[in-house]
Amino acid sequence: MEVREFALHILENERIEDKLLDPPFLTDLDPGSPLFLREPARAHNIRFSAHTRGERKKLPPLQELYDIEKRAVCLHRFCGHELLAVEMMAYALLAFPEAPTAFRRGLLFTLKEEQEHVRIYMKRLEGLGLTLGDLPLYKHFWRHTPFITSPIRYVSMMSLTFEMANLDFAPFYASAFRKIGDKESEELMNRILLDEIKHVRFGINWFHKLQQRQDSHDWVEYCESLYPYLTPKRAKGHIYQEEYRQKAGVPDDWIKKIEEA
Repeated sequence: MEVREFALHILENERIEDKLLDPPFLTDLDPGSPLFLREPARAHNIRFSAHTRGERKKLPPLQELYDIEKRAVCLHRFCGHELLAVEMMAYALLAFPEAPTAFRRGLLFTLKEEQEHVRIYMKRLEGLGLTLGDLPLYKHFWRHTPFITSPIRYVSMMSLTFEMANLDFAPFYASAFRKIGDKESEELMNRILLDEIKHVRFGINWFHKLQQRQDSHDWVEYCESLYPYLTPKRAKGHIYQEEYRQKAGVPDDWIKKIEEA
């Protein structure tokens, strides 16, 4: 199967099984012309929840995670984010067929890891008595796709903002689950963290390869690539983790500036 066909399959088919398709062999011999899809197809059971901006419910506070139902609410939200990431990455593969071959290969590898994240979240949700789609699923990341107009904007928004924030959120919730004795959920979050470190490293490496400025102003270019609705503040969570950013190869000056954002 061609990568383009694979990405289209994910975005044009409605069922979760199609979005988690795992072909044994993929080639990228015919990337085609740029294609920007307006919205991913979704079956009724995993459709986006109809709501206006600001209506999305907050996650349960940590003191309520002893309640299995509240824990399931958190993991359901996270699973929805991972499914969005799969679709966003398929979107980027279709939007930027002329991107360097190595970039597309790395993006494809990341997409397949995100598919696995969806699978392990779904398995954990099943153990907690919930199925993906039982609770509202939000567009979240997808609302930013009109502004992903180049590969560098993709890595700035997705890899270096949304995924970088997970370097804080994943260990934060791993710790919360550990404190209430939910070892399975803790291990799930630790698995997510290890993969997100790789994904942020992919973003940093390609940001520097793709950047237009060949001087010391890469931070400025990163901030400009987030325009108009994102800021570096979105690249961090509740408790800031320098260690994991260092492991991902984030420059020291970026680590400091994101912390101060």
